[in-house]
Amino acid sequence: MEKNLLYLTMREMKPSDPSSQLYYVSVMELQRRTGEEIKYERLRDITKKMMSRVLEADLPNGDLLQTHFFSSVRYIKGAGTLEIGVDPTIRPYYGYLKSHFTTFHLDVALSLNSIYAKRMYEIFSMYKNMDNKTFRMSVDKLRAQLGLMDKHPLYADLKRSVLDKAGEINTVTDLAFTYREIKLGRKVVELEFTIVYTPKDTDVDYNEQERALFGRMVNDFKLRRDQAMRAIRNHTSADLNKILYQIALLYKEGKVQNIGGYTAHKLGVQ
Repeated sequence: MEKNLLYLTMREMKPSDPSSQLYYVSVMELQRRTGEEIKYERLRDITKKMMSRVLEADLPNGDLLQTHFFSSVRYIKGAGTLEIGVDPTIRPYYGYLKSHFTTFHLDVALSLNSIYAKRMYEIFSMYKNMDNKTFRMSVDKLRAQLGLMDKHPLYADLKRSVLDKAGEINTVTDLAFTYREIKLGRKVVELEFTIVYTPKDTDVDYNEQERALFGRMVNDFKLRRDQAMRAIRNHTSADLNKILYQIALLYKEGKVQNIGGYTAHKLGVQ
């Protein structure tokens, strides 16, 4: 669930976003993506855990960076929406990630059930556009990449609980993988992965979703959150898109100076 919430936030991020940019995630979409109902108390526990997780990275200049991904999470009462702030120190790296992995489809990653399949799909995505799609990784490094240093100490357990479950990648994504075990004596110490990439049309149009409209009205059209909530209640998604398009044209032509006040007036939410 934490991973899915992270994916949905990453989907909204753009490298050009200012450090103060906030992102909006629909709880209904999170439920639809995971196929399970999420009670408020559980969601609260999930976001608290995410706020407490420390991310570590060795930077190119030798420095060690320790930070968090989320800097804040606000539950917007009555909207079924999370307002998420991203820590400014991590923002540039995720901007790079989204611009570098141009074929990394978040909707595909969201469709995977196993947390290990999600993480391995991320790893495999780094290789799918390379000429050589075969690479080796030590078992210890794979454990570290998956956060499994204290779990599944035996390779047989790792194979059964992680590698076998990650096989769903082969059936629901644009990637397929095989692997070969490399032994030192009788012990498996390394895995050789081979990736097969088959492009698929996996893009999903989210423009009509209320979450996207809410984010646009707050970020681009400068409405207050309560105004955006009332606009969604009072108008259909199609009407909102039409009105916002017209306002955007007028603003671009210089015919509207105060876009927040004008939008609030046109939508009847002053």
